[in-house]
Amino acid sequence: MQIESQSNTAGINAPRFMQSQNVARTMALSLGGVKIKQDLEGRYCLNDLHKAAVADGANKRTKEPGKYMATESFTEMFDELTTQNPGSLPVVTIEGRSGGTYVVKELIYAYAMWVNARFHLHVIRTFDAVVIGHIQLVEGKQARERARLEAPALTDAIKHGRLAAGKETKHYHFSNEFDLINRIALGMPSKAYRAAHCISPTDSIRDHLTPCEIRCIEHLQRVNASLIDVGMDFESRKQKLSQIYIQRHSRALLSEIKRLEF
Repeated sequence: MQIESQSNTAGINAPRFMQSQNVARTMALSLGGVKIKQDLEGRYCLNDLHKAAVADGANKRTKEPGKYMATESFTEMFDELTTQNPGSLPVVTIEGRSGGTYVVKELIYAYAMWVNARFHLHVIRTFDAVVIGHIQLVEGKQARERARLEAPALTDAIKHGRLAAGKETKHYHFSNEFDLINRIALGMPSKAYRAAHCISPTDSIRDHLTPCEIRCIEHLQRVNASLIDVGMDFESRKQKLSQIYIQRHSRALLSEIKRLEF
């Protein structure tokens, strides 16, 4: 590992590996009240982590990042990272107001372990919480999009079903079908749900639902469209959809509610 020693603008007398022009941005990650900045390529500011370690009770001078980066364990980790990912930059420095030494997540974990076991666990749990939260956010967006795409299939089934029966289609035929699903999945029609959760008439209800609720609605919409296509009447569909809800979704929704409460 070739290192050019040089202090950077953020006050760390640490090895300088590569200067980056990436402008640092603040991510939704905070340790001990300290926001951990992230560069445009996903590396984390080691200076900020040092501040968080000090806030957590670590010695400010003995746990400086520069001292860690002079250790054999850091050198071994750095060399292994570059061996496994040729051409990657595990460590960069950024100049300017938001500058500092930015490292990949593996080195964040390694630095935290070098500080002490308590801080190491704090970092792992915080990162895990952020990652899990991000995954749930992405899954929620994907589920809302799928449910949105299922809605036209249901409206088409309603129109074609009534046309095949020689019946006129009114606007309330659509709202009746969607509220049938809302009553089963949410326990109430959309109007009541909006009132109970203070949702504006211009906002989409789906944006306020949990991932399990959205998956349930998506599934019931798809099944309801198929049942309409085969000519099943409203009451029979209501009974069938209720059975599917109990068999496929009620347990997951109950578990989700309990988890969110705690």
